[in-house]
Amino acid sequence: MLLGALLSEGWRWSGQLAGADWLVPTLGVAAGVLAQALVGAWLVRRHIGTGNPLDSFSHCLLFCLVVAASALLGTLIAIATLHLAQLVPQRMLLARGCLWWLCNATGTLLFGSLLLNLRHHGWPRQSREAWYEMLAYFATVALLTASIFVWWHPTMDTTYPLDMLVLPLVAWAAFRFTPRDVTLALLLITALALWGTRHGGGPYLGFSAYSTLIILQTYIGILTVVALCVAALMSEQRRIKQELGRQQEQLEQQVRIRTLALEQSHAEVVALSRVDSVTGIANRRCFEESLDGEWRRARRLGAPLGMLMIDIDYFKLYNDHYGHVSGDYCLREVAQAIRSSVRRPQDLVARYGGEEIVCLLPDTGAEGVAFVGEAVLEAVRELQLPHAGSSVADIVTISIGGATVHPREVVDSRQLIEAADRELYRAKQQGRNRLVIAGRDAATADGG
Repeated sequence: MLLGALLSEGWRWSGQLAGADWLVPTLGVAAGVLAQALVGAWLVRRHIGTGNPLDSFSHCLLFCLVVAASALLGTLIAIATLHLAQLVPQRMLLARGCLWWLCNATGTLLFGSLLLNLRHHGWPRQSREAWYEMLAYFATVALLTASIFVWWHPTMDTTYPLDMLVLPLVAWAAFRFTPRDVTLALLLITALALWGTRHGGGPYLGFSAYSTLIILQTYIGILTVVALCVAALMSEQRRIKQELGRQQEQLEQQVRIRTLALEQSHAEVVALSRVDSVTGIANRRCFEESLDGEWRRARRLGAPLGMLMIDIDYFKLYNDHYGHVSGDYCLREVAQAIRSSVRRPQDLVARYGGEEIVCLLPDTGAEGVAFVGEAVLEAVRELQLPHAGSSVADIVTISIGGATVHPREVVDSRQLIEAADRELYRAKQQGRNRLVIAGRDAATADGG
């Protein structure tokens, strides 16, 4: 108890001395008990540390060795003191010393481990089912131990090693509960075994009182060491499992975050691969993919498919006069104006190449293509971008060629592109700054 108190409460000399004096009738024996506790506490602190030595298998084994060594020291001091006081004859020194050491070491292990477990683990909250299991366990331990050591009175012919039946119960506690619960079970077993043996029960009858006590203390000591080490091993395994689970959760969280970041990056890359870097509208690759999809859909549904082919008038002269930086700005402003004029979600505005821009108009006939084209002409006109190199107007203007086809009647989607391109060529021949739709008259800058 002193060793457990020292490891739990620290170096409180007066309390230790008073406790030791209370435990034994002589000052020499008290000094032996106190020396045992001090040396044991110092060895534990030095070689194990301030943590709970019963939470690790290696530390628990070392703790048992320290307890055995310190108990031997205390026993030597106590027995020597009693021998000098002529209370123990020389012929009984070895026998009394062995018994004293066994009782000393076993008691230190039991009560010291209980204090340590209560200090480091306390009484944690448990579910109702866990409490029911624990109550059932301790009831079983009490019933079986009492049956073996209290109620059973064997004869010489009916002595069986029934004390081994306690081992599965100790293993049950080690696998299912905490080291604290194992210690409580050991204390219960020890109390019942000592009381029952003292009153003539149990499997160790038939020997002298001294031999019976030696056998019982040896049994309790071995059972205690094995139970504490197994409980420490299981506690260590549970702690490692919990740590691995925590690390796995952290790793999975990091993987999820990384995967999400990669998916976002991939989506951004895909989006950038379909967007023209200068104008901010779709690029030619995106246009061609959309054209293939809309062509198949229109052919399946029998719907028309329209297109506008747009070219900025005298854009090369604009670049020569204002510079390429201004040319990029002009191209970007025109592209954004066109996109703002094409309002349906299914319509697509894309840069086809150079200063050419296309508008893909699903489910749109000739009248719809003309309506969108006129809106595009007006939107670019409203930009009022100056163009000193143009022979058409003093602002930036565009020429538009439009066409519409029914994919069921046309073999290839390239025919739609060629038709819109032909109308664009006609718009340029007719003086630029106008809209020409296949089968319709040109719409000029004046709206005619």
